[in-house]
Amino acid sequence: MANAYTLHLKNFRSIRDASVDIAPLTVVYGPSGSGKSSLIYGLLTLRNFLTNPNQNVPSLFSYPTMSLGGYDEVVSGHDSDKQIALSLSADTPEGTSRYTLAIGQSGGQSTIEVKSPVVTDGFGISIEIPFPYHVNQSDKRQVELVLDEQESEGQHDVTWNGVSLNDGGGDPANLDRVASLLRTANLSMEIVRSLGFVPLRRGFSTPTYSVSNVTPTLATDLEVASLLATDRYIQYAVSDYVEMVAGRRVATQVQIGTSTFTIDSIPRNDGPPVSIVNDGFGVNQLAYMLTVCLYPKSSLVAIEEPEIHLHPALVRKLVHAMADIAFKRDKRFVVSTHSEVFVVALLAQIAAGKMDVDDVSFILAEKDRDESRFTRQEAKPNGQIEGGLDSFVAAGFEDIAAFLGLDSKADDP
Repeated sequence: MANAYTLHLKNFRSIRDASVDIAPLTVVYGPSGSGKSSLIYGLLTLRNFLTNPNQNVPSLFSYPTMSLGGYDEVVSGHDSDKQIALSLSADTPEGTSRYTLAIGQSGGQSTIEVKSPVVTDGFGISIEIPFPYHVNQSDKRQVELVLDEQESEGQHDVTWNGVSLNDGGGDPANLDRVASLLRTANLSMEIVRSLGFVPLRRGFSTPTYSVSNVTPTLATDLEVASLLATDRYIQYAVSDYVEMVAGRRVATQVQIGTSTFTIDSIPRNDGPPVSIVNDGFGVNQLAYMLTVCLYPKSSLVAIEEPEIHLHPALVRKLVHAMADIAFKRDKRFVVSTHSEVFVVALLAQIAAGKMDVDDVSFILAEKDRDESRFTRQEAKPNGQIEGGLDSFVAAGFEDIAAFLGLDSKADDP
């Protein structure tokens, strides 16, 4: 059984209550202002808490390049009496875990729910937490374990501190089963902690960088550049994929005697290399995006509009590259897009038999009054999609009709 992940958001911005399945490639499309980015921001809010619980509420809604503001600005309907709830569940052969963070004006709850073959019943633990939270409290729970072949004691203690489930002590003979339980329980949180993010901005912004520490969140272009310069295997892979998509290679060059380096874009035809900031926006953003996607510590990557600055022919090739990375390197991508080329390229991969219909989650975002709604549109093996792509093609048909001198709104006969 393949792992299945589900994101659930409640009272977050324009989302009252919505769940989205996260496939290896999850593509969210729809009109502007329909709530596509809110799915990504929900994941980033969870990551902010799990990587640094010692933050006040507005800081939880602050991401690279932008801040959503305070609680009143973020809660659905600006109703401060409501509570925001964000959760991610992971369903694996070892069991299921669901982590939920509930956020109020000054405090909330952190909850883990677990089902596993090594315990007789599922269980959940929740603790009240203030913001900021110093991880200075915990709850202990005794779980009933399924007896092993030696019929050792079937009880063990686990502790929950709001950000991880840990061994609370018990019979050493139970440790293997407890380890399996903890892997299951902590997986949903580990996925969130490992979240990579490619924001809607130009990639690398200066001609030279100095090597800096690289954190798991890759929060700045300096960190992404440093990763590219210090991990030659990532650099080789990024260069290969940039060449696949854009016909150029990428290399870093360290200035002798310093920790300063450049990132160069090298034409395939042996022309002179140029600093990547002086190449096209598309190649710059492409190299940045692929570096984040290939970071081994990021098992899930959220990307805002990857088609920005790319010619449609390159968007199609980018889809092929992302699919290759997802399946060869066991990654998952959540992509918000306005590009019909991106969506159609995925459908073409399904029609060609290179991807299964379950490998891609097509999500149509729409807004009904002030509420965002998300509908999974089922793809068929022939590349057709349930409901069609009206959100993309309707305006295009009108333009084609006008170009050909046809009346797209002709009266019925």
